[in-house]
Amino acid sequence: MKPLLQCDDTDLEQVLTGLAPYLRGTLENGVRRALWLHADQVHLEHVLGTAVGDEDSAAGQVVEHAFADPETLDRELLAISPGMMVVGAKAVLPFSSEALAVMGRARSRALEQALEQLGSADLARACAEALHETVREALGEPTWSQDPSAESAEDLSRLDPEGHLFQGFSVTAKRSLVRACRSAHNRQERSITSMGLLLATLEEDPALRTSSGWSPGKIRSAAGGQTLPVPDPPDGPLTPSPALAALLVRLPSGADSLDFLAASLAGAEAELAACFSRHRITPDLVERARGAFRDPPEAPPESVY
Repeated sequence: MKPLLQCDDTDLEQVLTGLAPYLRGTLENGVRRALWLHADQVHLEHVLGTAVGDEDSAAGQVVEHAFADPETLDRELLAISPGMMVVGAKAVLPFSSEALAVMGRARSRALEQALEQLGSADLARACAEALHETVREALGEPTWSQDPSAESAEDLSRLDPEGHLFQGFSVTAKRSLVRACRSAHNRQERSITSMGLLLATLEEDPALRTSSGWSPGKIRSAAGGQTLPVPDPPDGPLTPSPALAALLVRLPSGADSLDFLAASLAGAEAELAACFSRHRITPDLVERARGAFRDPPEAPPESVY
C-alpha cells in the first residue's frame, strides 16, 4: 500500500523513517482524517486529533489521565482543523464528496444566472437533482420558487465569483447547513450528504415546502428509507503543512505520540494551546507522564472516517 504522507524533503523523509511505528501509523491516520475533511494538506490539528482520540496511544492515555473528555476534545480539535465542514454547537461534520459537488453546481448555476444570492430554493433544487430518478418520479415535479423578501436587506451577502464555496449563501441556506449537520450527527453519520441537505433545507424553510409540494416525510417515503451511498474520501497522498513539517523534523529518533504531543504543545499557537488548556492538558502534565504511558509496539489499525 502506498504511503499517505507525501514528503518531498529528504531530511523529513529520514525523520519519518526513524519514528516509532505507532507514531508513523498515527501520522497516516492523521492524513485519513485530513482527507475525510477535504483538506488540501495534513495539518498539526489533524494528527493531534487522531493521537489524542486513540485510547491505546500514550497521548490518548494522558488525556484519560487528566480526566478530560476525549469526545469533547476531539470535537474542539475538529472545529479548528482545516477542512470543508459545518461547525455546530454540539456537532462538527464534513460534507460528503457528493454533497460538495452538488453545492458547487448550485453555486455555479446561481452565478450563471447572475443571482445576488444563493437561497434555500437554489440549494434544494441542486440536491433534488441528485436524487435517484425513480425517487424524483415518485415525488412529482416540484416548483422551487422563493420569496425574494425572505432575506432581510442587511443580511444580504452578494455572490462573488472569486468567493469561497459558501460565500453568498443566504441566511436560511446557511441555517440549513447547520441543521443538516445536527441531523447527520443524530443519525450517527460520518458526513453530510445531499439527501441530508435537502431534508434540512425543507425543514428550515416552511414556505419552500409549500411552494415545492415536497416535504421531508414525503421524500423519505419515496426513497424507501434509503439514502445516497456516501463515497470514500479521496485517496492520498497529502503533503504536510509547513508547520507540521517543521515540527516533525524536530522530533528525536524513535519519537512516540507523547513526544509528538509535547512538541505540539511547546510551540502551539494561541487557539490550539487554549483548546488543550481547557482540558488541563499542559506541557508539564505531558512531561510528568513520560515513563507512565507508552504506545503499543506495533502500528495502530487504520482509522475509518
